[in-house]
Amino acid sequence: MLLTAAVGFFSGNVGSKHHSVKLFTRFALVVGLAVCGILYFGWELSLSEPSRRVDSLWKQPAERLIVFGDSWSDNGEYPIDPPRGALLPFRDGARGPVWTEWLCLLIGCSRHDNFARSAPASWSSGYISPVVDSSLLDDISTFENEAAQSLADLRTQVAHWIRFEREQSSVGRGYDFKTDGAIFVVWFSLWDLWYFSKGTKDEASEAVDRAMDTLFEQLDVIAEHSSSGIKVIMPEAIDPTFLPGWRAMRTGPFGSDQKADDQRNVVHLVKQWNEALDHRAATWEKGDLYIPGTNEWLLDQLREQQLIVGNVSDSNGLGTNGSPWIDVQSGCVVTTNDHSSGREEAPKVVDRCPEPNKYLFWDDMHLGPEAMKMIGEGIANDVGESGGSLWSNMNDSSQPK
Repeated sequence: MLLTAAVGFFSGNVGSKHHSVKLFTRFALVVGLAVCGILYFGWELSLSEPSRRVDSLWKQPAERLIVFGDSWSDNGEYPIDPPRGALLPFRDGARGPVWTEWLCLLIGCSRHDNFARSAPASWSSGYISPVVDSSLLDDISTFENEAAQSLADLRTQVAHWIRFEREQSSVGRGYDFKTDGAIFVVWFSLWDLWYFSKGTKDEASEAVDRAMDTLFEQLDVIAEHSSSGIKVIMPEAIDPTFLPGWRAMRTGPFGSDQKADDQRNVVHLVKQWNEALDHRAATWEKGDLYIPGTNEWLLDQLREQQLIVGNVSDSNGLGTNGSPWIDVQSGCVVTTNDHSSGREEAPKVVDRCPEPNKYLFWDDMHLGPEAMKMIGEGIANDVGESGGSLWSNMNDSSQPK
């Protein structure tokens, strides 16, 4: 049975089945206009200071955050098989912590074990990042970026985690898959949909279904190697068309999607992905799943700015609370692209804005530092169990180390 509820910064459904909690969210649009206004106001409060109210969905305090994902979740620190030399991703310090670092800080976890991966800074073969299952890219007839297939997909990242746990146990550190106090983060989809949208509708739709199969197969693997029922944060798919990179590489003057065929395709794929995620989560019984409504949150950031510029507001209150952003269309990092090859070449950085925190996006394909912080804070408020001392000691200058 699913019960409608409003929890923390995100709204959702809390269902009980065999004493497991399922939270399905669609921020701001799902639970009704009155509740949405309250939630949005609560979210805006997090821009000035972390909320002092923590709604505990999972009663046991988090001791470890174990992260699988792509470049949106990769903090550049690797407990096993770290990339070296030319294979090491580059992180500009002004980009700030990723959202998982904020989440770990705010829920008070003592370990942040990152298995997410990013493309090496030395690669110049285009817009690339890991996906759920790299083998699915073989079935996209127009897929050309072979470099993306060499990055660690979810199956590989989970294998890294299993090996890490065994190695830690063998040297007497006592891990041995003791995950009672662990929260797993699994966030893929953006890059999957970026690549899938280049295929035919049938190819792309089948790829989403198969990616979902792999996603929950690997959740089962994690559960089978854990000491108790697992707790998983799995944000919903972000619509790639919201990102500056889509305009630059697809629908812009020099893009490959002048007729917007890819754009129409990917809008359908985002809907298919998120509906499939909800459906699979409703029947998955090996742990607790929390699905933050990140896509609706990002849409609200864009919509808010548009309403403010137009000096109007909507019935949810958007347009009345102000916006933290001075730009939601371009990234802080200004890049240039060589379109002469007809391929999606890696952008070259030519400039960086003086106030990164006021840009919704860091670059063509990633959120800026304040947006990353907002997501981490919002999710922490929903699932954290850190007690009043942590929240009361937080201030705007606090930042993950």
